[in-house]
Amino acid sequence: MLSNNSNDQNINNSNSSQNTSRDTLDVNPSEYIVKLKRRWKPALAIFLLTVGVTGGLSLLQKKTYQGEGKLVFKQASAAAQTGLGENAGRLDTILPNQTPVSTQIQVLESEPVIQQVIDLQKLADSEGSPIKPIDFRRNLSTELIGGTDVVAVKYKHPDPKVASEVVNTLMDVYIQKQIEGNQAEPAAAKEFINQELPSIKSKVEQAEQSISKFRTENSIVDLNEEKKGLVANLGTLNQQISTTGSQLQGIQAQTAALQSQLGLNLDQAVAANQLAGSPEVQSILEQLTRTESNLAQERQRFNDEHPTIASLTEKKNDLSNQLRGLISNAVGQGVNVPQGLLQTNNGLKENQIEKYITLKIDELSLQRQVTSLYQTQQEYLKRAKDIPRLEKQEQELIRNAEAAGSTLETLLGNLQEVELIASQESGNAKVVEYSPVPEKGSSGKTMLLGLGIVLGAFLANLSVILLEMQDRSLKTLAEIKRKFSYQTIGITPLESPNYEGRIVTREEPDSFSSEVYRMIQANLKFLTSDKPPKVILITSSVPEEGKSTVTANLAAAIAQLDRNVLLIDGDLRRSSQHRLWGVSNKKGLKDIIVSNVSMASVISQPMPNLHLLTSGMINSNPLALLDSSGLSDLVGRSRRDYDLILIDAPPLPVTADVLTLSKLVDGIVFVTRPGVVEHESAELAQETLATTGQKVLGMVINGVKPAEFDRYSYHGRYAKSYYTKNNSSNSSQESRTNNGHNSQSLSDLSSSEQGTNGSVSSANF
Repeated sequence: MLSNNSNDQNINNSNSSQNTSRDTLDVNPSEYIVKLKRRWKPALAIFLLTVGVTGGLSLLQKKTYQGEGKLVFKQASAAAQTGLGENAGRLDTILPNQTPVSTQIQVLESEPVIQQVIDLQKLADSEGSPIKPIDFRRNLSTELIGGTDVVAVKYKHPDPKVASEVVNTLMDVYIQKQIEGNQAEPAAAKEFINQELPSIKSKVEQAEQSISKFRTENSIVDLNEEKKGLVANLGTLNQQISTTGSQLQGIQAQTAALQSQLGLNLDQAVAANQLAGSPEVQSILEQLTRTESNLAQERQRFNDEHPTIASLTEKKNDLSNQLRGLISNAVGQGVNVPQGLLQTNNGLKENQIEKYITLKIDELSLQRQVTSLYQTQQEYLKRAKDIPRLEKQEQELIRNAEAAGSTLETLLGNLQEVELIASQESGNAKVVEYSPVPEKGSSGKTMLLGLGIVLGAFLANLSVILLEMQDRSLKTLAEIKRKFSYQTIGITPLESPNYEGRIVTREEPDSFSSEVYRMIQANLKFLTSDKPPKVILITSSVPEEGKSTVTANLAAAIAQLDRNVLLIDGDLRRSSQHRLWGVSNKKGLKDIIVSNVSMASVISQPMPNLHLLTSGMINSNPLALLDSSGLSDLVGRSRRDYDLILIDAPPLPVTADVLTLSKLVDGIVFVTRPGVVEHESAELAQETLATTGQKVLGMVINGVKPAEFDRYSYHGRYAKSYYTKNNSSNSSQESRTNNGHNSQSLSDLSSSEQGTNGSVSSANF
């Protein structure tokens, strides 16, 4: 049993680790805003530092001047005037998502054009060496003016005259290069056409062969005639489906009537029929019949309180329970099979069950027939649906063949045209405006400062992410629920500093926080209604999670419900219950075990129905006290005297103490707190709880921030609004009188939300 628990726990830990890994990849805006609020100081410092550095760098920028000229792109004029060779020199592109002007801009910025400008202008760097084209491009920019075919050419340089001359030279060099390229275009076009003609002829032949192959592969003779045949076959199939379906409905109606009468499905009927032939069942039925007969005779002589009647009644119940057990094992849990159907001498039973089984078999046979007909119908429908696709493909192949033939004719015509325009000389670009010498310069300070702001925002956000990745604590309620696999039985809100470490259930029994602890005890009651635990150990992953405060408030809440509660401070290394309750710790658990002091002289009663056993003055070796037979005897005696015993145990890192105490309890309640427990501590806690072998009754999430508490705890908001209204209209005495009833009602709501089933037993707490 312990091994299985350990394996399950390891699986849960693995799942939790996987969830943690996935959480680091998820982007949740609301959670990120929370993280940003936590880390705003370092983020703001990084942002200001980045902006300051870029601002200082912007002061060092030198002023540059920008020359600007404009080019316009047009079609070749010779083709427009003669009407011959109109495709020669056209600004066309291959890819549909490009524009002809964008292609020419790339030509304008090409290395041959730029290198010629560098040579003509004798552009050099600070050492007197000619600059490289890559350095030239850093200062060059080209921009297509929207809605036009005009391109603005810009170049930056510290000397305004050089900036202007470079732009003008670049435009002139580009136009000259384009004219040289256009002169070579007719010859290249002729060569291209001669190369393409064999390929186009081959495409025409391939298109015609594709049509023939397509019709052969798809068994196509005449698609129109095939459609007519499909319509006729589908009509016949529909009629067969209708006839068979009617027969199936009739048998289904008979089967449903018999099934309703018998209350059994097919498997249960077969199992009941087999069970009826069991000698054990027949023996029980015979004994049950004789017992019922004897009981009826004896009741005529004696009343129901007579020992004979009680004995026969008990025997009848035992036989009935045996019969129900056999029925449950053979037929199924919760299935009611009348005794008359199990008696082999009952002809009606045999006829009804066998008839039901026969009808069910016929029903399955007809269902297979209907399914087969539907499959055939679907094949016809599939072919019918496929015919439009085949028609479309056939038409597409025909169009491809026609297009290939048209392309062949076009190429033959173009070949004649390019031979006529071989001597054409014209360009597709013209200078609209040469660059004047710029008068105003720019240092780029604004752009650098804007870049600093963007970079600062990026680094600030990156610092938030890195800091959050280094912080391994579970900060929110959602993270804790994903990490731990235990049932959540309560969520306590984060109290103000004035309320930290107070037993609010005793001091303010009508408050909303007190109602939260009453809901926790009610959830424990419903979750363990089958066998209520008498001794509960309460622990946590690490210190400072508030387990002692939760234990004290839970004990007070249960005591207020007129339950006799014993609270034992089992945290001998760091005891705190005496401080919480304001009692003396001079004598306690240690004195009972070591000095054989009576329990009555040590136990204090800080409130009605609640008895507190503090730790006492522990000097050394607390584990020896916890592992002693005296503590075991004390807990054993207390089980008889108290309705419930709560043990405030050390945190789970003190593994030896928890393992020792876990042997004395019936279950464990685990307390955790957002912002305190880390991933590693949470995993270690789950492994330790699995090692104890004890059942974890549930988990209490303590100290949840108000906003997160309201978002996750619907019943908490209901209780809060209820008690605010109740306290404003009634006196505090009346509220305390009704606390038990209201707590029970709200606890029922909480328990039903968790999905617990079963009736409420008379639990000890």
